[in-house]
Amino acid sequence: RRSSDLAFRMGENMFEKGIRLICAHTDSPTFKVKPIAEMKDADNYVRLNTQGYARPILTTWFDKPLSIAGRVALKGESPFTPNIRLVDLASPLLLIPNRAFHLTQGKTEQDISKQKEMLPILTIADEETNVEGILKRMIGKKLQITSDDILEYELYLYPCEKGQLVGMNADFIVCPRQDDLTMVYAAHHALMETNAKNNATNMVAFFDAEEETNSALGGADTPFFRNVLTKIVKSMNGDKDDMIKMLHNSFTVSLDVSFATHPNYRECGDPTCSPVINKGITIKYDANMHYATTALSSAVFQDLCKQAGIPFQKETSHSDFRTGRTISAFLQTQTEMRWVKVGIPCWAMHSSRESCGTKDFYNLIRFLVAFWKHPTKNTVNYPYHKQDISSLILKEMNFKLTNLAAINEKYGRTMEQLKDTTWEVCANSCGCSGDCGSNWMRS
Repeated sequence: RRSSDLAFRMGENMFEKGIRLICAHTDSPTFKVKPIAEMKDADNYVRLNTQGYARPILTTWFDKPLSIAGRVALKGESPFTPNIRLVDLASPLLLIPNRAFHLTQGKTEQDISKQKEMLPILTIADEETNVEGILKRMIGKKLQITSDDILEYELYLYPCEKGQLVGMNADFIVCPRQDDLTMVYAAHHALMETNAKNNATNMVAFFDAEEETNSALGGADTPFFRNVLTKIVKSMNGDKDDMIKMLHNSFTVSLDVSFATHPNYRECGDPTCSPVINKGITIKYDANMHYATTALSSAVFQDLCKQAGIPFQKETSHSDFRTGRTISAFLQTQTEMRWVKVGIPCWAMHSSRESCGTKDFYNLIRFLVAFWKHPTKNTVNYPYHKQDISSLILKEMNFKLTNLAAINEKYGRTMEQLKDTTWEVCANSCGCSGDCGSNWMRS
């Protein structure tokens, strides 16, 4: 029912040693086929009605052989339990033809209508051909079922062209959907090369819907992941305290491609923090916490890289551009772990074909293996502190109250009353790295 994926190797004493989690997302910008898709025009061209998903670079989808894949819901024993089948038509069936240069009249990417100009052509039909249901008939033939058994479908377009190594020294990997399937592949590959014996539990989690809401079924901003962890803890006779302890002792690497310095568009990169392809994997930072990297989690990443001899770079976006929110920011609402955002530099993100460095991809897998193989030690326990609130405000934080009357009116309490109040301040009440408490105490 969901399009997320989770796998793990059980380690030793998961509550004390925690989980070493690597996560990424499975979705990519594309076009989704609408429920009633077939359109036959006056010239007998048969097109499919589609809707853009996740802001693809539209011009890169023109003149490419395209196919269709997704899942279909078939009649089951009960209306509430339809049978779900995956389907890939796996042949070049569609084309979104561009128009001749002479007819463009200077039209740009922003001028392109997805509803009018991005509809793929399937075939040229005869006058007598009834195109209604033609897509279901194609799916039925592929799955060896009757089209009447198909109740609904979720189908997407994808480019048929295979990936290639490009460059004089095979410097670049060029293929569709690198954002974020290169990360998914790297994590799976690393998981198969490691074991969790005498160490933390090794886990991968891949989520759908990252490019848009994160809150659809299979997305990071849903209870799915925490529910799975809860079931694992209960299967080991653990309770809520064990769950909190496990999360506190866990660490997550969230994977997503990053913006590589582009030699033709250097002005789009940050002046000091733009990664270069094949110069190392990247730590991703964002002041607005769209990425969950902190000083503590970045330090862990850097130390692991240095011990393993893996080159790394630091990446932030140009301050005039806004980054997208990723799964690390959303998963933190479900699981209070420490997170670092990591990726490899990529050109043409959201294009129908994206490019990354061959060396970077290799080094990413090396890092993930090192992340899982490094011996586990218990993380630092952040103690609870009881402090007089007046001391906390007036001494520790050097806080200056400029409008006591307004504060008293809003909160209905005076500073004299506050001085007699004792607060219990926990720098690690949520089980995370303690950054939240530290930041609050400094604010």
